Amino acid sequence: MSPATASSHTAARVWVVDDDRELLALLEERFGSCGWQTRSFEDGAALDEALSQDMPHVLVLDRLLPGQSGTHLLERLRRQGHRFPVLMLSALGTADERIEGLETGADDYLAKPFLWRELQLRLERLLDYRRELTPQRPPEQIFRINSVLFDPGRLELQGPSGAVSNLSRGDASLLSFFCLSPGIAFEREQLCQATGSLVDAQNSRSIDVRISKLRKLLNSCKRGSGRMIEAVRGRGYRLNAEVQIEPQA
Repeated sequence: MSPATASSHTAARVWVVDDDRELLALLEERFGSCGWQTRSFEDGAALDEALSQDMPHVLVLDRLLPGQSGTHLLERLRRQGHRFPVLMLSALGTADERIEGLETGADDYLAKPFLWRELQLRLERLLDYRRELTPQRPPEQIFRINSVLFDPGRLELQGPSGAVSNLSRGDASLLSFFCLSPGIAFEREQLCQATGSLVDAQNSRSIDVRISKLRKLLNSCKRGSGRMIEAVRGRGYRLNAEVQIEPQA
């Protein structure tokens, strides 16, 4: 592999799932040289545990994993609502095999053996576009967040007692974004984009104001104590609640 070159995406979280420990060690070294924060996993179970606390900016996924194939793992991640970009690595590199990997939900596919510079450039491209990969909510979906009914179309929250609180469109868009990936910590920049805001998330507290408002509204509707939207140190915010999609009448 050629030497690593500096990345414009310093501190990007690039995770890898592969059962080849030598390759994992090499990728960790190279990704670290790019300034990326790397976590490595040898199977899907270890990845699932990590995803309960955080999420990557991009995932490098081996297709041939023990126990559960990378394609089956990726299909499950997509069904669960994870929308981070995925680059699939595989010794299977025929055209049909690449197409199958992409149809499963991969954003890119690279056959082994590969050139390091090509892998880096492909990951840089996925990192460039990751902010555009925002989950889109069908307008008819209604969510139940613990005991609170959330209707984005009507811009309403309804508590167990039947009391209704109104939301702004920006607040409803933000809460919908949280509902699609409960338990996942999102950065302020991602949350600003979810509301349609063009402000600089690093120099503006607008998203914190929205979060505070949503917390108050949710707390006024729900039963029990504890915050449904909680801060995650060094990351941003996540929805700490059970979310279900309500059947349509």
